[in-house]
Amino acid sequence: MRRFQLPLKTSLHGTTVLGVVMIALTWGTIAFHLHANKNAAIQSAFQESANLARAFEEQIARTVRGIDSTLLVLRAIYVKNTDKFDLPEWTWHAGIVTDVVIQYSIIDRDGRLSASSLGPVAAIDLSDRDHFKAHLDAAIDEVFISRPLTGRNSGKPSIQLSRRILLEDGVFAGVIVASVDPAQLTQFYQSINVGRDGAINLIGLDGFVRASRGFKRELVSYTGSGGVVSRVATEPVGSFRGGGAVDGVARLLSYRKIAGLPLAVTVGLGEDEVLESYYADALKYIAAGTAITILVLVVMGASVRHRHALTKAYLALRRNEIVAQARKTEFRAALENIEQGIFMVDAEGMVNVINRRAVELLDLPKEWLGGSRPLKEMLAYLRERGEFANDNFDERVRAMLMGDGLDSSIPTYERTRPNGTVLEVRSMATPDGGMVRTFTDVTERKKAEARIAEMATHDELTGLANRSLFRERVAQALGRTQRYGEPFALLMLDLDRFKPINDTLGHPVGDAVLKETARRLERCVRETDTVARLGGDEFAILQAQAMTQDEVGHLAQRILAAVTEPMDINGNRIEIDTTIGVAFAPRDAADHDQLVAKADQALYEGKKRGRHCYCFAGSAPSPQPLPSKAAPPVAVA
Repeated sequence: MRRFQLPLKTSLHGTTVLGVVMIALTWGTIAFHLHANKNAAIQSAFQESANLARAFEEQIARTVRGIDSTLLVLRAIYVKNTDKFDLPEWTWHAGIVTDVVIQYSIIDRDGRLSASSLGPVAAIDLSDRDHFKAHLDAAIDEVFISRPLTGRNSGKPSIQLSRRILLEDGVFAGVIVASVDPAQLTQFYQSINVGRDGAINLIGLDGFVRASRGFKRELVSYTGSGGVVSRVATEPVGSFRGGGAVDGVARLLSYRKIAGLPLAVTVGLGEDEVLESYYADALKYIAAGTAITILVLVVMGASVRHRHALTKAYLALRRNEIVAQARKTEFRAALENIEQGIFMVDAEGMVNVINRRAVELLDLPKEWLGGSRPLKEMLAYLRERGEFANDNFDERVRAMLMGDGLDSSIPTYERTRPNGTVLEVRSMATPDGGMVRTFTDVTERKKAEARIAEMATHDELTGLANRSLFRERVAQALGRTQRYGEPFALLMLDLDRFKPINDTLGHPVGDAVLKETARRLERCVRETDTVARLGGDEFAILQAQAMTQDEVGHLAQRILAAVTEPMDINGNRIEIDTTIGVAFAPRDAADHDQLVAKADQALYEGKKRGRHCYCFAGSAPSPQPLPSKAAPPVAVA
């Protein structure tokens, strides 16, 4: 009896240790994947919200600066023609009252409303309004952006953008105001998918909300400790987890301060919605882990129960063999039910466990599902098929893939298969000297990230470069000018007679006109030039290496001829013109904002002279433009 006791105890001890290792390995693998999947989901959500916040910032900055530019132009005209200035007439002819701007108005030096783009007004006292008081003792001339309020003239909720008016002798003459519809500032919410709990917010650095969409209750202020305002003070761009103090919904938030303006934007994605897929996967993992654990515990319990039954040693050993086989079958079933490909490598480099998903993702022979093969042989098979030829790996990853593949100190890397599938590969060392390696198909996630990046740099309607990308191209051209002396030209274009198209034929036709105009502009330029849509019917062109004024003039003539050519939009014959303002770098200016300002000045000078012409920035007088169908004249602003 005693001679059978020691081998039996030794065998049972080994079974117990194996069970503990198996349970630890199973739950370690599950915990590893759950932790990795949750972090990946959160990081992906932060990346998505950060990209959307950047796009939202660009929209707000473009809108506010466009309105401010209009205020500056109207103010300059008013100062030169104070007695004869007719605000309704100017705004009607210029077509600058849009869905965003409710009205333009002028408040006199005593704080009384003196003019409105809506028509005749009563002398309403507005001296108590912040957008008037802010300019009384202002040290510098800058745009003021008020909190949302109800207009006493328009009767509509609005945000006031205002600038002070100084006469040519420096005397304060009042304030010029643009009343902006807050709801229009958050139209960005309609063009993106932020989910059922997603929200966007435009907030002033004073802590008061200018506009918001998606929150479960109306926001007035947003100044809590650790909120956006306090964060912007130390870091203008960032992301954080919102605990739901605003409306009870926890969100993954990204924020950006708008450069040059006392505003910040936030975009938040609902945390529960972002993690829905993770929670569903977690239940599957835990269910599979529980089944494996129960199975292992049953095996261990059976071994313990039979430890003292020396007379049944043979039956106990046989039973353990049967249960071990069942355990292997259950473990295989659990592996086949997970989304990731997985294989386990022992300390000698042998792949002893591989699931069907791994065979599918790596396009391995199906017979490799059974038996044990060296990892080195698997890598050699993949190399022969050219699997690693097109990836730019770092040196450590390439050395591992060209060797035996056993380096588990590289926790994660990505590679693109020849068929375009992007795999995320993760490795985790096991206590026995082997490792577990998983493969996750992240192709769709990469495509989504690429689409978001495209949205951040290109205009959604026309596919042209947006304002942000155009600014980058101008900065690059300025860099080449400074280093190599390469000149270039900046052309600002504004479509004439475009607003009546939207008013009479509808926005879909207007959008089709903008798309066709964009196509025509692209056909007029070279590959080295950049065409951008800055917003509305405003376009810009960067003409690289523009050596002479004649060269730019030829381009302007091609543009005028192309745009003027009649369009057939849904059976409608559309005829429009354009006016072009041109500025040269480095002749007229040496930075982006000054170049744009010079080109805008030339553009407005061309419009004053009858439109359908191109006008160069400069000091010489401009000739009168020809009729719209004649050869376009050139002017110097």
